[in-house]
Amino acid sequence: MRIRQSLSAPVAWLGRAARYNGTERGAFAQSAKAAIAAVISWVIAAELLSLPQPFLAPYTAVFVVEATVYRSVRYAAQQLAAIVGAVVVAGVTNLLIPSTIASIGVATLAGLLIGQWHRLGSSGPWVGITALVIITFGTSTSAPLLLDRLLESALGVAVGTFVNAVLFPPVYAGGAREAVQRLADRLAELLTGVAEGLRRDEVADRAQDWVSEAEHVERFVVQAEQAVQWGQESRRLNIRTHSSRVKVPDDQYRFPLATLRSLAPYVRQLTDALRAMADEELPSRHPGEDERRRFAELLDAVARTVRLRGDPEASEEDLTKSLEDSRERLDELDGYLTADSPIGPAMGLVGMLIPVRRTLRELEAR
Repeated sequence: MRIRQSLSAPVAWLGRAARYNGTERGAFAQSAKAAIAAVISWVIAAELLSLPQPFLAPYTAVFVVEATVYRSVRYAAQQLAAIVGAVVVAGVTNLLIPSTIASIGVATLAGLLIGQWHRLGSSGPWVGITALVIITFGTSTSAPLLLDRLLESALGVAVGTFVNAVLFPPVYAGGAREAVQRLADRLAELLTGVAEGLRRDEVADRAQDWVSEAEHVERFVVQAEQAVQWGQESRRLNIRTHSSRVKVPDDQYRFPLATLRSLAPYVRQLTDALRAMADEELPSRHPGEDERRRFAELLDAVARTVRLRGDPEASEEDLTKSLEDSRERLDELDGYLTADSPIGPAMGLVGMLIPVRRTLRELEAR
């Protein structure tokens, strides 16, 4: 059974890639475009221009088909610069060092050192590798052949960039919204889970789990940041962003993300305070049923506000009402603690109220 599942997994993946517009389809489309660019560059280099060693054309074409058009253009410039550097290194080394064995070592060393320049990015190591290939293929002894290598590389870079720019250029329109809402849902679910645990008096049993969940929220923050960055980058130099039929992410997702990211540390502080309260040896410091119920209602109200803040399409009226409700519950609990609550339970709640108050302040400020 497991063998059958392992053999059928690639077929299933291709089926999902053909049906859905998600990361799988993005990978499938990018791979298909790279293959098309390789074929086109080979046909031009080998059939139309009759270049003697046209393998560099499809080689470079594949590498410049990146996840976004902007990244393709940037990588194309880096790749072309790396290959020019490799050709120069190979030519100069062969001119100065007659021995093939010695020139291989010197060219590889020089190319790898030059490739450390940060402007070359991930293309840097290819300076030394390509120089090694040129020397071992015996083309570094002829200036016309070196020029052919440049022409082949430039052709591949141009074809790969062009194919990626005009053939369904990638637009990551849905990832930003989904990631931001997922982060908001994660924070809200944690708050409502704490509220439910307080009502049931399960703090001692669940406090450590809440701390672990709060630590995992950071992963969702990183995912949301990456999704927003991808969405913004995919718009740059992209001809599809001018089409009214393509919905592209804009700056509306950056502001909810900034708010939610600022809330994560305070939610973590809340769970730490709950764990500290659970570890408290004096039962008199633990909030009673009435205090726990009031605090749970406050957390539920804050959770609703977090969900609304994470939705760019939420109405301002709903958000304002939710904020007002949260503020009223916080003020009521403050008044209760300062007037009627016994000192012990009040001290237990104060440590939990501080991060909640800061959370609400962030929600109001932004």
